[in-house]
Parts: sequence; C-alpha cells; structure tokens
Amino acid sequence: MTTAERPITESRIREFFDACNAGDVDAIASFFTHDAVYYGSLGPDDDGTAYRGVDEVRAGMAAFLGNYRDAHYSDVSVHVLGDRGFATWTFSGVPPSGEPFRYRGVDILEFAGNLIKKKDAFRKERTEPTGR
Repeated sequence: MTTAERPITESRIREFFDACNAGDVDAIASFFTHDAVYYGSLGPDDDGTAYRGVDEVRAGMAAFLGNYRDAHYSDVSVHVLGDRGFATWTFSGVPPSGEPFRYRGVDILEFAGNLIKKKDAFRKERTEPTGR
C-alpha cells in the first residue's frame, strides 16, 4: 500500500496544521491531491475564493498565511469519519493594519487516501450582535 492509499488519520491532519503554523507552503501543498480544491472563507463567490489544483492551493495558502504576521492555528480539534472529516480551530495573527485578531473556524474536509482532496474553510467574524 502506497502512502497515498493509506487512510487519513487525525495525527496527519494535525501535521497539516503544524505545517500551516510553520508557514511552509511546500509542506502544506504536500498534504493535498494534485486535483485538490481549497475554498477560502473570504472571496467574491458563495464559496469564498476557490483554488483548484495543488499549484493554486499552494498559492492560495501562501497568500492567506502571508497576509498575517504571527499567523497561528491553536485549539485544533480534528475528527475523521472515513473519507470526510472536519477540524475546528482558533486562528490568530496580525494583519497589515497592525491590530491583532483572533477568530474561531472550521474546515470541512474530504480525503483521498491520506491526502486532502477538499478543504472548505468557514469562520466566525466579530461584529455587533444582531437583534440587540
């Protein structure tokens, strides 16, 4: 059985977040299939911004992480359910404005063997409460 044929594990997904925290976009890209898709939580479409194929995924993750100093995922909780799963997390960093921030989010994931085939990111934004 090749590495790609092995089933994904929670430990492997944690390694993915470690690569994100290290800012190592080549390592990040190595966790994705060649035809992967990454739906960023921000963008012009209903799906945010879609990055298709490992080269676009690499570029999208580099742009996302490169937009923040001290970018870091913490409180990562991972659940694998066969060829699908999800990870909840807290993301923090310092954008160009210089005002540090933190928000909670979730990635809905699909796998092919031990690689990520789809990463669909969602996050909570801080605003004034609705209806108060």
